[in-house]
Amino acid sequence: MRLDPRTHLLMLILASVLVMLASDAIQLHLLVALSALYLLYNLMFRQAVYFILIYTALTATLSVMPDFSAAFGIIVYTFSRMMPVVMLGAALMSSPPSRIMCALERAAFPKPVLVMVCILFRFFSVLIMEFKAIHGGIRARGIFPRWHSPLQNPAFVYECYFVPLIVRCLKLSSELASSAELRGIECGSGRTSIHPVGLQAADGIAAGFYVLLGTAVYWGGGILA
Repeated sequence: MRLDPRTHLLMLILASVLVMLASDAIQLHLLVALSALYLLYNLMFRQAVYFILIYTALTATLSVMPDFSAAFGIIVYTFSRMMPVVMLGAALMSSPPSRIMCALERAAFPKPVLVMVCILFRFFSVLIMEFKAIHGGIRARGIFPRWHSPLQNPAFVYECYFVPLIVRCLKLSSELASSAELRGIECGSGRTSIHPVGLQAADGIAAGFYVLLGTAVYWGGGILA
């Protein structure tokens, strides 16, 4: 069984604090490695490799980026710096929404917060599916015949991808709200889940190691630099 959603949420908050306190590249590299170990501990091997490759590509892009791409460099640097937080967020989002709601309800989270978190997680998964559908429709119409075609007209890419995506988001928001109401999201009694929910020794071990290693990264990263 993967760790409890409350453990993921606690580690996500800690990773956000450590990222804000990181002052050099060595600390950021170590935080990414620590977050990758956390994903491996949760048996998320493919996701760990995927995020490491993305972080490596972003770091390589920053190292070879020309001086005139300052705005693009800020965007790439922001994405690379937030990678540990994204990795911990992926661990949290891997839990089923019913398990997240049940765990957070046991932690005495307010009901509006529970509803917002679960609809947000569900919205992201549906949003990815919609983006893939839009991409398939564009390729079927032959709008971008080659891989470098979008680079030739970025404004047209925005029109083809994000305008239909915004329209779909307006419809998806009402559909998800109706689905959540039909599933009893406004029910006043305590929620249950078919997935096991509860803090175990594995949660304490993972949280303890992440706190200790994260503190070591914060205090020792400057020395290694």
